[in-house]
Amino acid sequence: MKFIEFDINKCDECYKCLRVCPTKAIAFTKHNRSIIDDQCIKCGLCHMQCPTGALTIHLDINTVQSKVKSGKKVIASVAPSYAAAFDLDHPLKVATALRQLGFHVVEETARGAEIVSKEYEKVISEGSMPNLITSCCPSSNTLIEHYYPGAVCSVIPVVSPMIAHGYDIRSRYPEDIYVVFIGPCLSKKAEAVGYKDSIDAVITFRELEKWLSDENIDLNSLEPSEFDTPATKRGKAYPLGGSLWKKDLKNRINPKYKYIHVDGIEACTEFLNSVSKGEITGFCAELNICPKSCINGPNMPEKAPKLYRRLSLLNKYVDDSLLSQNDVVEIEPITITTEQLHHVFQSKVNILSSINDDAIYSVLLEMGKYTTQDQLNCGACGYSTCYDKAVAVSKGHSDIHMCLDSLKKKAESMQSIIFDTSPNAICILDSELRILEVNPAFHKLFNSSRIKLTHWPIAALIDDPILDEIMMPETDHISRKISIDSIEKTFFANVIRIFDDKNFVGIFTDITDSEKNRKELEKVKIETLTTCQEVIEHQMRVAQEIASLLGETTAETKIGLNKLKKLVLSDGGQSL
Repeated sequence: MKFIEFDINKCDECYKCLRVCPTKAIAFTKHNRSIIDDQCIKCGLCHMQCPTGALTIHLDINTVQSKVKSGKKVIASVAPSYAAAFDLDHPLKVATALRQLGFHVVEETARGAEIVSKEYEKVISEGSMPNLITSCCPSSNTLIEHYYPGAVCSVIPVVSPMIAHGYDIRSRYPEDIYVVFIGPCLSKKAEAVGYKDSIDAVITFRELEKWLSDENIDLNSLEPSEFDTPATKRGKAYPLGGSLWKKDLKNRINPKYKYIHVDGIEACTEFLNSVSKGEITGFCAELNICPKSCINGPNMPEKAPKLYRRLSLLNKYVDDSLLSQNDVVEIEPITITTEQLHHVFQSKVNILSSINDDAIYSVLLEMGKYTTQDQLNCGACGYSTCYDKAVAVSKGHSDIHMCLDSLKKKAESMQSIIFDTSPNAICILDSELRILEVNPAFHKLFNSSRIKLTHWPIAALIDDPILDEIMMPETDHISRKISIDSIEKTFFANVIRIFDDKNFVGIFTDITDSEKNRKELEKVKIETLTTCQEVIEHQMRVAQEIASLLGETTAETKIGLNKLKKLVLSDGGQSL
C-alpha cells in the first residue's frame, strides 16, 4: 500500500525529494512521477523537502473524525514528542484539546515505550547476540529488512512502543473501541497496517493541527489536564533519543555491550554496513532514521517551534514529570502476552532481475560517460554515482536526460552555438504554446524592448492561424509563408512538434527584403507587359487605319477606271 502520492501537476522537477531519499524510491521519467513502494522505507524525508506540495501522505483524519462523530469509543495514543510539537506554556493542554475533539480516553505512547524498554532489558541481559539493534523506529526496521539482510538477526525481536501500547490499551478496554496513534511519523501509518488488533488509524501532528484549527480550538486558551494513565520518565524521553541507555545498562544489566544512539540516515546506513559485513561486535544501538530522533519527525505541525526550541520544551517536560523521582517505575496493570510483544524481523530483500552490464554501459555512453573519468558522481540527479543513475535508467526509474553534466555539455555544444547565433528567430514553446526560451534573433525581431518573455503566450507576438493548426493532434510540422502586420515583416515559418508532443519549436526566417524585391520585380514585369500591350494595341489601330485608308483609295480608283473603261468602250464602238 502506498502511503505517499505524487501530484505530477505540482512537481517542478527540482529533484530535492530524490536527493534526500535514502533508497532512491522515486521514479522520475518523461511520463511518470511516482513512489516505488517496494523500495520506500516510509521515512517521509521526501515529503519534508518538497517545496511545491507535490507529495502528499495518506490521511486517516476523515475516518477518525467519522468514528468520533458516530459516538464510537475512540482512544488516543499520543507520542511523547507532542510536548514539543506545540509551543505551549503547559504541554498537558494537548490532552484537554483531544478530549474536546471527542476522544474518550487519552494516553501517552510513553507507556508503551516503558513496556518495550523492559523487554529490551531481558534480551540485553541474555547477551547472546554479537550486536543488538532496537526496533523502535519502523523506518529503520524497513531499511534493515529490505537492504541489510546481514543485520536482520541483530534487531531485537520486540514490537515498537506504538504497537505495544495498542495491545496494552485493548487488554484494558475489551469493549468495542477504536485506537488512534497521534505522532510526527509517517512510517507509523505503514507499521500500523502490518499488525492486527493494535492500532486502527494513525494521524500526524500536522493533521491534528488542522483538525484543531477547523474546530476553532485554541490550545493556549485551554486548561491543562492529566492523561488517563501514568507514564515513566524514561518512556517520555524516547523522542530525545538515547533514553534507553540513561540508566547505565552497562553496569546494571550487561557490560558486554557498548550502548550507543545512532540517528540520521547516513549514520544509520554506515552503522548497518559495518554490522552486515561483520566489521564490528559488542554494540547495542538505538537507531532512528530522523536526525535528532523523533523530536525531528517529518510531520510536525506547520507552526511547530524550531528544532532546538523543541528539544528545550521536551527536556523540560521530562524533567518536570510527576514521575521524575524515578527514571524507571512499574506501570500497572500490564496484561499483554509475550507473544504479542514478540516479533521476529525477516529479510525482505527484493529479488531484482540481474543487471545487464551491456545495457548499463550503453546508458553511460548515451550520457557521455565514456570513461571512469567522465563519471563525475556529482549527485545532482539524486543518485550517488553515475553508475547508480545508469542502473535506475535501465530499470525505467529515471530519465537519461536528467544529468546536469550532460546538460551542461550539451548547452556548451555546437547546437547551443547555432541556437544563439542563428539569424533565424527561434522559439521553444510548451504544450500550451507559451514561450519557454527564445534566441537573440527572436528578441531582435519581436522583442525590441527586451522584456522577459518566459511564459508569454506566443500569440501575443505572432498572431497567425499556423499556431492553431500545429495544435491539431495529427499535425507534426507546418511550413509556409506568413506576414506579421504589427512589425511589417514577412517570414517563412516552420513550426514543429517535439519531445513526445509536449513542446513545439518555431523557426521564423525573415524574407521581408526578398519579398519586397520580388514585388518590385513583379511590378516591373506588369508595367512592361502593360506597355507592350499598349504598343501592340496602338500598332493594331495604325494598321487598321492604314488598311482603311488603302481600302478607300483602291475603291475610288476602281470606280474611276471602270467609268473610263465604259467611256472608252462607248466612244470607240460607235466610231468603229
